[in-house]
Amino acid sequence: MMRSLAPMRLMAFAMLGCLALSACGGGGGDSGGGGGGGSTSQPTIVATIVSFPTGATPPGFLPNGFNTDAGVKVTAQDGSAITTAVVTVNGATLSYSSTVAEFIGAINLAPGAAVAVSVNIGGAVYNASGKQFSTYPTILTPASGSTWSIRSDNLVSWSGAVPDSNSRYALGMFDTSGNLTYPTNGSFLALPASDSSATIPANSMTAGDRFLLVGIVDATVLAGAAQGSGVVIGGFHYAAVKLQDASQTLTGIAVAPRIVTVAPGRSVQLTAQGTYADGSTQDVTAQATWTSSDPTKVTVTTSGAITGVVGGDATVSAALGGFSASASVHIFVPNPSPTPPLSQSVAYQIDYAHAGRATMGSSGPTLPPTATWSTTLNGLISYPIIAGGLVFVTTSINSSGAMYGTSLYALDETTGSIKWGPVSLPGNYAWSGLTYDHGTLFALTGDGVLHAFDPATGTPGWSVAFPGSSATAPPTAVNGVVYAESNGLVAVDESNGGILWSANGAGGDISSPTVSADGVFVSHPCQVFKLDPLVGTTLWHYDGGCVGGGGKTSVYANNQLFVRDPPNDQIFDAATGNQLGTFQSGPVPAFSSSTGFFLANGTLSAIDQSTHNVLWTFAGDGSLISAPIVIDSAVIIGSSTGTVYALNGSSGSVLWSASAGAGINGPDEQNLSQPLTGFGAGEGYLVVPAGNVLTAWRLVP
Repeated sequence: MMRSLAPMRLMAFAMLGCLALSACGGGGGDSGGGGGGGSTSQPTIVATIVSFPTGATPPGFLPNGFNTDAGVKVTAQDGSAITTAVVTVNGATLSYSSTVAEFIGAINLAPGAAVAVSVNIGGAVYNASGKQFSTYPTILTPASGSTWSIRSDNLVSWSGAVPDSNSRYALGMFDTSGNLTYPTNGSFLALPASDSSATIPANSMTAGDRFLLVGIVDATVLAGAAQGSGVVIGGFHYAAVKLQDASQTLTGIAVAPRIVTVAPGRSVQLTAQGTYADGSTQDVTAQATWTSSDPTKVTVTTSGAITGVVGGDATVSAALGGFSASASVHIFVPNPSPTPPLSQSVAYQIDYAHAGRATMGSSGPTLPPTATWSTTLNGLISYPIIAGGLVFVTTSINSSGAMYGTSLYALDETTGSIKWGPVSLPGNYAWSGLTYDHGTLFALTGDGVLHAFDPATGTPGWSVAFPGSSATAPPTAVNGVVYAESNGLVAVDESNGGILWSANGAGGDISSPTVSADGVFVSHPCQVFKLDPLVGTTLWHYDGGCVGGGGKTSVYANNQLFVRDPPNDQIFDAATGNQLGTFQSGPVPAFSSSTGFFLANGTLSAIDQSTHNVLWTFAGDGSLISAPIVIDSAVIIGSSTGTVYALNGSSGSVLWSASAGAGINGPDEQNLSQPLTGFGAGEGYLVVPAGNVLTAWRLVP
């Protein structure tokens, strides 16, 4: 597993190890490679493991197919290099390089993966283990492809990593041959974990094409070896930057983004770019003078970071060399929605956390002997929204007679009679999705258009077409924001349809956005994102090393995120992104305050979320197919035969069963032949779609 890497880069990474460990110990290596005869008593061992996201390694840094540089320096007490050791990292044997006097190799290492280092010196074995960071810093400034002036101070800013108490940030600039050009002392610039920006001083760099590396590093002591020994683990992102001697004449500046939304107490980084007489451009964020038209609404720092204060609108400007440019800033104030469990059904799986949990009040549901009403509609029926005395659904048939599109209905929840509709919803295929918040109904169609409706009358309000021109996942509305997937996650102001922010890199395809008090989550194969719900910045990102289309809706419950990504459905700490375990579920699971309910291979299992013990299982008639929901202490699930069961959440005993009037379809999250289906519960009713039949039971006397 030999590879050819620039000696200066390897030396910089080795020096990074010294920085993280405070002192390397020992002396210099034997560049001739003949130092194997030194004493092996308490050798000094410094291992440096430096990773990049899969597929995002700077060109030329590593052999194709690898994302991690591993280097291990082994020296005797007299400072001579020990060249005869057997060194492995995660089982891969490293080869000795006389050029840099260390053992080197390239491996693959996923975020959050374990790291095992073993050094065998004449039968004496030294082992150490650690763990790669689950997230790496995201470089905010400069954008990749930017041009910097070497005659000016240049700002570097980052976000997104999750440091621990021992970690530090590291920053370095390399040329395209892999030589470290900044800092000039041969080592990375080490910064405290509390930092999120640094300024590279004017005249400290040379012109040329460069790679800016920003990472987070941590060190683990290697027991048994000499003082100063250890394993240094780092995760890095990079940005390509062109450095030039900007002695040209400035002809104008521009601020990006030109239109931006921020919330009170939240911050967004603006950038300024200068244009010069020769047509070149440079990032002049750090050189510009920044001002706010109304600091009582939005403030701005000297480096262009804006922070919302109160709701309203303001202008933030940057000035340099007699030129100025500005950005229009809207300070959005969220409108809080009720906290689950909800008494209405407002999204897929009842709530905006998709936990499938509803409440009928302190007495819980009363299960009636017969259905309250049953209605047949013009096509296969979606999951219901239950709010404001009405039941809202879409169907797989466009009432206009068009080949594609769906129909939107509003039914009286007490009688099942059609209150208004069908309203034709044009779009791609036979798919659409609904959500509800603060007295407004929202419908997302397959062509990527989000519509607002007056739920009482069906009168259309605003509509917004997303740039992606397609949508495959139900929207989620909460706190005055509608979150929707359309070639990326988009946040829309419920009041006027204005786009608050978009995150093109956080596409979850068929993953309906899942919302907690402090984040919005989307997932697709091997990828999970948590974003700030008000400004869209990435809070954490899990990268499993692959990408692909599709995806399934995740569930937020009990401070954990449940992501179905077969064959290893994973549980994440919703706050940090740390992996906590695995589970198995076909349809989306449901959760009470202490128990999760998972349907897999035709059997429903109740699992205690504290102990992870299986409390009970239920197979029903052998054809269970729906996603379960929870109504207070009762668990509801349906069979393809049309039977609906209510089970005691504690024991699994059958409390009640009834017929939905037709065979029940399971939720198909991968195809668009009909709207996504599922059960709903709210305002005293259980509502079950079964094919084109919609049946309701009143559960409150």
